[in-house]
Amino acid sequence: MRRSRIILAALVLGTVVSRGQAAAGGPGDMYGAEAVGTVRFLDRAMNLIQLNDGTELRTTDARLLRGIHEGMSVKVDFTHSADRNELNSIEPTGSDTTVGASPTATGGISNHS
Repeated sequence: MRRSRIILAALVLGTVVSRGQAAAGGPGDMYGAEAVGTVRFLDRAMNLIQLNDGTELRTTDARLLRGIHEGMSVKVDFTHSADRNELNSIEPTGSDTTVGASPTATGGISNHS
């Protein structure tokens, strides 16, 4: 009798765990990113911007695109979800702007031969 209760409990627990993961939707494809590029195309009516690498970004706040024009070098922060990139921020940049961490050499470089 005790053995059948243990097996039944294990089956119930396994079912609950597997259904919980399915309901959570799995890991998903949402992520955040930054990019530096040149504005290739800008459609203010659709709140759409396209960078020179083909990345399309949309926004619901038209104020983000004020002062932005085609040919301008920009740094963007966006969130990717499903098949859409949602623009979080955009700012004009100089040509020397990098994205993410920049390497440093503390203490100089030495020969490791």
